[in-house]
Amino acid sequence: METHRPRVLLLAMYRLDTGETGPTVRIAAVRAALSTRVSLDLVSGARLARAWGMLRYALSGRLARLAGIYVESSSSLPGPADLLFLALARALGVPVVTYVRDAYQLFPEYYPLTSLRRRVSRAAFLPVVRTMARLSSVVAFPSRGLARAVLGEHDRARTAALLPPGARLPAVPALDPAAREILYVGSLAHGASGGSLLLDAMDLARRRVHDLRLICVVPEGQGPGAPHPPWLETVHGGDAEIIAVLPRVLATVTPRLRTPYNDLAVPVKVLEYLGYGRPLIVTDATETAAIVEEAGCGVVAPATPDGLADGIATVAEAPAAQLRRWGDAARRAAAANSWDARADRILALLGLRP
Repeated sequence: METHRPRVLLLAMYRLDTGETGPTVRIAAVRAALSTRVSLDLVSGARLARAWGMLRYALSGRLARLAGIYVESSSSLPGPADLLFLALARALGVPVVTYVRDAYQLFPEYYPLTSLRRRVSRAAFLPVVRTMARLSSVVAFPSRGLARAVLGEHDRARTAALLPPGARLPAVPALDPAAREILYVGSLAHGASGGSLLLDAMDLARRRVHDLRLICVVPEGQGPGAPHPPWLETVHGGDAEIIAVLPRVLATVTPRLRTPYNDLAVPVKVLEYLGYGRPLIVTDATETAAIVEEAGCGVVAPATPDGLADGIATVAEAPAAQLRRWGDAARRAAAANSWDARADRILALLGLRP
């Protein structure tokens, strides 16, 4: 006889048909993991489409029968329909876990106030997101620093759940200590992401290790501007293209600048890098550095051209045994922070036994 499985709603405040981005990759992974554990419903989309989806779901009568709702909030503010839906769910006794992934509106390096619309969004951010938190049984964040930035220095911030992004464990080729390529994944278009820092650091590192090269797997239209140095290879694509270049990859790099937001953010790609089984080279942004230091899976470098160059060269010059230790530690950390483990944590927060 088939065992009855509790029904959970995943409310994703994103369109999921826009290709591979950090949020869509994360939502697809957690959706797949939750689907193996519970009967999972999905409501997603931009604000208007999502509002209609929530209305249809409420009118169907399924809302009252849910064992829980897991909310993936977006960088955009939740709308009135989102708040009303969560209020209705709580009135019906349905537990709600809301994950707040970022707070760009609070940080000018990511959200400059260049228009009236942005000024309104910045002013509304804390009241609206704190209302959403009050309508949730549990509010979760990727880091304690982000919880404090959103909820303030009071008990709710201290008791917020920590729910870092998960990691995948894809089948990957073994690390070749003779490889000479450093891998970067993501956009180079945003200054705080460290694109210019990375290029300057690679140029300096090559003066010490002459045959180093950089592979950047970037979204279409977000690579470095032309002309670019001959040691830089740009690849447009996603998972398949990353796996294809891994045989040539010695290490991965995360060159984020030290900014107030970068210090408290947990980049999805750092968790993804763990699964590649290569050493990680990261700048000393607080939360990113903590992942690498706790796992013992690479090198943390100052967020300056000289500092990052030294970190890159240190890895490139490391003995094969040390490279393999770093790579093995990265895979162990990925296993400990898998999307399955994250799904179990979500269900525990909902009061459901994984």
